[in-house]
Amino acid sequence: MADYVSWMKWALGDLPYFAAVSHPEPDEFRRRLAPCALLYLGGRIVDDLTDRHYLYRGQRATLLAGIVESKTCSNPNAMTLVAALLLCFESFHKFLTGLPATSIDWVSGVIAANRRALIGLMLEQTGKQNWTPAYYDRLVQLKNVDYWRVLYAALDPSFSSPLYPFLSAYYALAQKLNDVQGHARDESQGIPNLVSIYRTDGQNSFEAVEELLGSDLVELGRLARNLPEPERSVAFVKLLESQQETHRLGFLRACKPEPDKPPGRLDLFWYSRLNDFVERLGHDSIQDTACPVCCATQSSYFCRAQGFALNRCANCRHVFVSPRIRPDIQQRLSEELEVDFRDPFLETQKLSAEYLCRLLRKHAPGPRLLDVGFGAGYLMRMARAYAFQVYGLDGSETSIEHLAPLFGRRIKKVSLSDTDLPWGSFDAAVMSHVLEHLPQPAVVLNRIRQAMNHRAILYVAVPDIESLQFRIFGNRWDAINPVAHFQFFNEASLSRLLEACGFETVRRVRHPPLRGNAQARWMEMFRRFGGDESGELAMLARVPGDSYSASF
Repeated sequence: MADYVSWMKWALGDLPYFAAVSHPEPDEFRRRLAPCALLYLGGRIVDDLTDRHYLYRGQRATLLAGIVESKTCSNPNAMTLVAALLLCFESFHKFLTGLPATSIDWVSGVIAANRRALIGLMLEQTGKQNWTPAYYDRLVQLKNVDYWRVLYAALDPSFSSPLYPFLSAYYALAQKLNDVQGHARDESQGIPNLVSIYRTDGQNSFEAVEELLGSDLVELGRLARNLPEPERSVAFVKLLESQQETHRLGFLRACKPEPDKPPGRLDLFWYSRLNDFVERLGHDSIQDTACPVCCATQSSYFCRAQGFALNRCANCRHVFVSPRIRPDIQQRLSEELEVDFRDPFLETQKLSAEYLCRLLRKHAPGPRLLDVGFGAGYLMRMARAYAFQVYGLDGSETSIEHLAPLFGRRIKKVSLSDTDLPWGSFDAAVMSHVLEHLPQPAVVLNRIRQAMNHRAILYVAVPDIESLQFRIFGNRWDAINPVAHFQFFNEASLSRLLEACGFETVRRVRHPPLRGNAQARWMEMFRRFGGDESGELAMLARVPGDSYSASF
């Protein structure tokens, strides 16, 4: 702890600038500085503990990290909190024993500033639904500017220096710049950040943040110009630092427009973390979204994977990723990392192909079948043996080329979000593990619905967020991949989505257990505990028909 406190003395580095123009009595300044600094450090430690910060500014281990790494105690969180309390009580002791009784009003002001800072720590835990620009401005004032006031009070006990209004604005801007620098970390931890606040507000976050920073710099310049000397000179030094940091972060820099260049490779992967995307592509590579099933904006935290937050809709209970990577980035990534038709996951689809074809043959009103996202084509080949006229859509050029000799012009690469479906109407459609990848599943389902005949049937399969697999493995289940999968359905939310898109008589399909050599021991175990081998949610739905009561 002594090493950490010694290192944190850098936080006092600005005070000599301000002392040069405030001219405090040296001995009195030193007596005030000791308790203020200890109180400041205690608050900083509590802040790091609350936000789970293990590195300060990405460089120096926090006290929490030091205690964790030392492995000298069984409860690092409690030890960190105790250390913070010790610093605070040592501060109070110095307030009471080292300062004259006439300082009581000043001490009350310092403690009040610290109290407001702690209120800011509580405010930071507010749910995401309350994150607005007004909320953020209040948070910065409470949690950050009031931290600074605890230190500044040692220099200017009455807060009467001409420099004080400028410095209040300067430290508010400094926190915003710090947020921009650390927004990837904050996004991954679900902590409110300037960038995420403006993304939530539905704006282009880069442009909105740049406009805000520019406005703050203009206001700082106005405050600096109106100061007397020598305060004005100090203010312009700090203003220049803010401008340089703003430019370093990529804002407000004059530059010549560059000619259009073809986009380079992303050099990212399906298992990349949120901050990998932000650091590689910028903060506008991710976006917030409302519930894709019912469009509600109220949701609660569900779990976290790869730095991304999964949220549960407060209205329909659907689980979805927000903020998520932009759909166009997901598409680019898919093209760069195109799945080969020999992918092991696709191989498992052959195990259920025959059962599914029997189910479709039983309920479909006619022979025309569309397989959306056909992968290796196992279902299409089996369906042809069941006398279906088979057509298929997929996003993989490799799969198209592999199956072209068998299906010719009856397979095609199509972006379902942008294009109507070819080949007329169908009596059956299959979407096996497609919906979870889509940013707007309702848009695609509506297009599928428009391309289906009366009484046609739709089979949909997705990972089941209420499956035994998720209950056992949690966010370590391999289906929980927020880069590849934007949606995580349960039976209720998938039924609601299908019905909202014009389907009816929705029911769940439970595949029979595998037999013989196809059934491994672990599969039998999942069945024994009430689950199945796949952790899959499969649903069958029908398009309404004229004067027809659909049933299965």
